Amino acid sequence: MARPKRTETEARRSRMRTVALMRELSRRVGAENPNQFAGWFDKQVEATTQESGKWRHNFNGTRPISEQQLNWLSRIPESSDAREIYWHGPSDLWRALWDEPQALWPICRTRFLEDGPEIDDRIWPHLVAEMETPTGTWKTNASEPEIDVWAFSVEDEPSNEYSLQEAMRNFEGELLLAEAYDMPLTLRHVTEAIALHRISQLVTRIGKSSIDMTGAYRCVRMCTDNYAALTTLDAIGIYDDLLDELRAQEAQHLSGNREYRANLPISNFVLDDYLRNPQRVIPNDFRWEKLSFDWAKD
Repeated sequence: MARPKRTETEARRSRMRTVALMRELSRRVGAENPNQFAGWFDKQVEATTQESGKWRHNFNGTRPISEQQLNWLSRIPESSDAREIYWHGPSDLWRALWDEPQALWPICRTRFLEDGPEIDDRIWPHLVAEMETPTGTWKTNASEPEIDVWAFSVEDEPSNEYSLQEAMRNFEGELLLAEAYDMPLTLRHVTEAIALHRISQLVTRIGKSSIDMTGAYRCVRMCTDNYAALTTLDAIGIYDDLLDELRAQEAQHLSGNREYRANLPISNFVLDDYLRNPQRVIPNDFRWEKLSFDWAKD
């Protein structure tokens, strides 16, 4: 029996997973094209994929990576996390985009620290382990291979999480500051923004909320359009597909949630412009005023 044909959405997601994985692994091993990657792979497993051009279709996204290929890659030390990257994404990006709702809040770092997205992924688990303890003060020293020892000490830092409202407000404030001072954002910022945006969509679908959700999609696009994050997304080959995915999610939410749509300070005539460039439709000054930070009033 023939396999059922994949939908356009399924095909796009499979392409994004495959291309991002291949680009990330190529960066690690210093391969600049499929031929060089195949040469590296063949040396690791004594194969002949360079002659067959096996990886070329995976690199350009015309063929999804197979389970057998993932098994091969997972056995090589430099690509042992290939399966995790494929399913979770670089910096948990696929989890933020497509995981079940209950998986979203745990990957949000601003629930603990305003600068959480800036912390190295190899360090973060050590911090979380300390912050989730019942004490009011946490300290940790963590070391990982090929990275300097990082020492973190936060006195009188409450171990409980920020609320969703506080996390979203703080995160948007950090993004506005980053834009004002032309500061680079990371791929982890993109993940954070998408996860918070999806949580906000869920909240507004459940019922009326006093939390200001109108900046959530705007935050997503502030991250994807930041020069540093955009460069990273382009380097792993997913920038255009990611924007298509994000616009589709927001358009679906707008069409299915009247209250959310009514709270956006825009008219029906600029909805398409909003989906493509919410920063232009809703200016920074408007968001600064809505967020009303005491330290930003002068």
